[in-house]
Amino acid sequence: MSANKALVCEDQALIEFDRFCEEMDVENDESILDQEDLTAWHKEKRRIVGAIMRGNLVINESGEAEYTPRKTEGVDKLVFHDSGSGFSHLLTMDNKKKSQDVRKTQGIIAAMTKTSPAAISKLHRIDTKIILALFKLLMD
Repeated sequence: MSANKALVCEDQALIEFDRFCEEMDVENDESILDQEDLTAWHKEKRRIVGAIMRGNLVINESGEAEYTPRKTEGVDKLVFHDSGSGFSHLLTMDNKKKSQDVRKTQGIIAAMTKTSPAAISKLHRIDTKIILALFKLLMD
């Protein structure tokens, strides 16, 4: 099977994306966004829908995103849990210096996925783009 072959059709991927937004309380009303935010929204949405179509991203029964890294070996499936642990983790990360934003983001994503920051830091660039797209939507 070629790397570009879709396992899930685009229409179904969009339905899953909308279900994810609904279940995870992600605002997806594009009419309230200004042009800059709309451009960013479409970029992240495109990445997420593409990952669903490839089969690397599945929205589980609870509406949580389950991402199986496409290019990273040694990192298991990452589940963005709806427990709020990542959001409360923000408070513990506030003492990080501005220069440590990457580590802060990795720490929050690790808390949200109940994995280690070391595992997040190992992600290949392609996998990181998908994880950051999910992170941005959930944190907005």
